Amino acid sequence: MKQLAKLILLFAFIIVSLKAFTQKNDDYLYWSATRKLTARDFVIKTSDNKTTSSFAQFFFSYEVKGSDFITKNFNNKVHNCLIPSASWIDSSYDIKTSLRYQQTLFDLSEIYARRFRKDLKDNRKKLLKGTDFVKELNTKQVTDFSKRRIDYDTETQFGTNKIIQERWESLIQLELHQLKEFAVEEK
Repeated sequence: MKQLAKLILLFAFIIVSLKAFTQKNDDYLYWSATRKLTARDFVIKTSDNKTTSSFAQFFFSYEVKGSDFITKNFNNKVHNCLIPSASWIDSSYDIKTSLRYQQTLFDLSEIYARRFRKDLKDNRKKLLKGTDFVKELNTKQVTDFSKRRIDYDTETQFGTNKIIQERWESLIQLELHQLKEFAVEEK
């Protein structure tokens, strides 16, 4: 359990160190309120039970410039992504439970992407002095997501405790609704 928490924190630091990309990448799966994860979204397939039943690599891509101080909405400047080629699923385990678990994590990460968009909106005038603070905002949200992810993993036993899992899903949907102003419009 401690090793898994350390592994999750390690991946969080990797996420923070990723450089922000501005172009759409075929290897990124962008969060969607209407499209749910499938087993095909996990390029790496395992069946050895030596790791967790599944893992998804999430990160926030963003493009923010100094001239964005006039921007009133940063929803299209920050994206919550999953990297399929860096994500795995154990095909010998209950795939439905794994997908529900990973979808909940993806939804949870969307809360922090929306908070990042809100932080940018609230601090947009700072862009007149440069964009250095944007990395700090990103790091804060990624760190907060990583900490909450550990709480979710512990409480739901990695999505296997169905009653607690349902509570988390309801709470996450409520928080997403509360931050709907900062959602990316789906096309």
